[in-house]
Amino acid sequence: MVSMTAHVELSALLEARLGEHYVAPPQAVAVDLIVSDCADASRRFTFGPRIESTPIPPDGMHHAAARITLSRALLSAMLDDPTGFDPRSAAAMAFGGVRLDGAERLAAYWLQLLKRPSVAARMALERARRRAPAALAKVQTLQAGGCDEQDLHAALADTLDASVPLVLRGMVNWPEVAWTLDDWRTHEGATVLRTNPSSGLAQTVADFIDGFAVQPLANTGAATYTEGCLLPPAWEARFSLPMLPARTFGAGQLWFGRASAAALVTRLHCDLANSFLAQIHGRKRVRLYAPAQEGAVYALDAFNTYRPCRVDVAAPDLTRFPRFAGAVGVDVTLEPGDLLVIPTGWFHCVWALDHVLSISRFADDETAATLLDGRLSPSNTTRTG
Repeated sequence: MVSMTAHVELSALLEARLGEHYVAPPQAVAVDLIVSDCADASRRFTFGPRIESTPIPPDGMHHAAARITLSRALLSAMLDDPTGFDPRSAAAMAFGGVRLDGAERLAAYWLQLLKRPSVAARMALERARRRAPAALAKVQTLQAGGCDEQDLHAALADTLDASVPLVLRGMVNWPEVAWTLDDWRTHEGATVLRTNPSSGLAQTVADFIDGFAVQPLANTGAATYTEGCLLPPAWEARFSLPMLPARTFGAGQLWFGRASAAALVTRLHCDLANSFLAQIHGRKRVRLYAPAQEGAVYALDAFNTYRPCRVDVAAPDLTRFPRFAGAVGVDVTLEPGDLLVIPTGWFHCVWALDHVLSISRFADDETAATLLDGRLSPSNTTRTG
């Protein structure tokens, strides 16, 4: 049995960790942390001028804006590994995962404040700032259909060395690029994509497609969207990137959801590795900002595998974020079959112009350099059809 002293120490540790890079919201709000297998460790965290924790009031009294539910083992793992934990990861799921209720963005901010960059991550961002241009007027595009493997690797080496984004048009030749949503329902409707972070229930391809027909909440532009959930295991080999060896990349992430109108489906952030985003269904508009613009986009200092920004690009509050008025972004529209290469450190956000399905994979700077300078022989992972 865990002592009360241990619970007090845990609360103090959480307050200190959360408060290190905390930025107060416009008005005070509260987040309840529910430790599912250790009720005495559950606390309410109030986001005011500073973060403070208190016991959670009895049911029905002063509801918090958001609630986070997880196990004590997962909470301990997150505190022990601030440079690597990800609530969406297989490791987190093995501890029962994280359930979010209420204002998910606020709950996500609580979780984000526990993260810290590694030395390697800071070095990767510094390299990106040195290499990348201050801004771009246009994203370079290349028709991939006429490229052989050597040409492709040369183009990727150039874009990663210079730290500039690149769109490879028609790069992705998977048969599924031609599928309609009815085809996805017919062939993959029963495939489970993730556990719903709010309900804890499994969500299938069919569930998401059904959700596309449901009207969003009034005037919010809210969209049914997977975020970056792990690719189903049965899809890993099936969706290997053409002409690039699978061992270059980590686990794939799936981005599947409804058209978003004016709202973002992915808020502004940068990744701490090179991102390869394959567009399979529908069109996306991606806006990119160079690594050196981290101040203008209000990038958070609490991060590990990706670094989010506080400003909402779709509806910026220039009173709170005045430097954003000077940020210089560049837009690119992705069509089915396109592959967008986003080098480490480039900030980006996404609108879904249609109902969309995309798969992203990541390669750290060292792995990508090893591949592209010829020290690895690419394996043939291309599917035809």
